[in-house]
Amino acid sequence: MSFKPLFLALALVVTGCHLADTSAANPMAGLVLRTYDVPAGQAQRLRSALKEVLWFGSDGKDSNKWVGRVDVGPDGRLIVLASEPVHEGVKALVASVAANPVKEAESVTLTYWIVNATPGQEQSQAMPVELEAALAEVKKAEGPQGFSLVEKLSVSSLSGERGALNGRDTSVDQYVTSMNGVLTADLRLERFGQRINTRVRLAPGKTVVLASSGAPAKDPNEPVRSVLFIVKATPSGGDGR
Repeated sequence: MSFKPLFLALALVVTGCHLADTSAANPMAGLVLRTYDVPAGQAQRLRSALKEVLWFGSDGKDSNKWVGRVDVGPDGRLIVLASEPVHEGVKALVASVAANPVKEAESVTLTYWIVNATPGQEQSQAMPVELEAALAEVKKAEGPQGFSLVEKLSVSSLSGERGALNGRDTSVDQYVTSMNGVLTADLRLERFGQRINTRVRLAPGKTVVLASSGAPAKDPNEPVRSVLFIVKATPSGGDGR
């Protein structure tokens, strides 16, 4: 299925905007509230696309450049607050999606495991079954290791929407898109000053080591441990296999 009409319509939204319509003196000047009937199952996808396009960034402090706002009403219709030129672009976008319907955005659950790995240590803690394959790869690459589970987190979000969670020791911020069975994830993890920012493609149902970081031992005579950040993606409606 071609997505050219969708991207063309988005371009119309951007190029049809006049920032002068929402001046700093009166940001509501020229804005009109309208609702749009959209094809069944397409409202959230349209909202996600327009939400990104209608924000032009920040001027610093509390000042933001918006050319409109968008949401989905209780009846499933698209609600748009914007200037007339923007509404022309929205009309084109809705018409494009109606002519080329695509599957509604699904939910994606990312499960994260934080694991300590100590070289040469005997395994004393039973590890989750989901991690067996990933940990076997770590042993193959790094040699014998003893593993212990530090923390497990799970975050669900719609495709094209952001999800975040503050766990006991680890904070997660994710933005995942799912298209034609391919998951692309922008991930940010932070734990005790360790920060990971990455964009990866994830195979549904496959558990992978996202990153590894050294962690000094409390006892100087002990070997230096590694902290493994492991992730698994599971789309809605399936077990990911």
